Amino acid sequence: METTGRGVLDAPQAAILLLLLAIHICASPAFAEPCSRPTARSRIAETLKLASDKRPVNLTFRTHADGVRLSPSLKSKYPDDMTIILQNEFDQLSVKDDRFEVLMRFSGNPERLTVPFSAIKAFWDKSELKCSDG
Repeated sequence: METTGRGVLDAPQAAILLLLLAIHICASPAFAEPCSRPTARSRIAETLKLASDKRPVNLTFRTHADGVRLSPSLKSKYPDDMTIILQNEFDQLSVKDDRFEVLMRFSGNPERLTVPFSAIKAFWDKSELKCSDG
């Protein structure tokens, strides 16, 4: 990157740098909407219904939060948080007012997960962070 004079960027370089900074800030968890807000939970519910091979939905949830149901082996493997991607290996997705339920395969084994929206820590739609609780 070339400078003009005493370390000052020229206008096109400065504009590019500002654009990159804005993109980085918007993608940062510190600037994402909290997942605990009702608007975020509503957006999560609507977006989950669109999950497919061509529209991956990723989320991280607290495995020991109230209402989370998953097998003891998954709870022991993921004692705090678990990140799942709803893209290829899932079936029977059911989105309720306060939670979602899904059948996923882990190493070929089917596992039924129930995740209340209150347990979600972070949510991405098509690799774009939509909400984060830290």
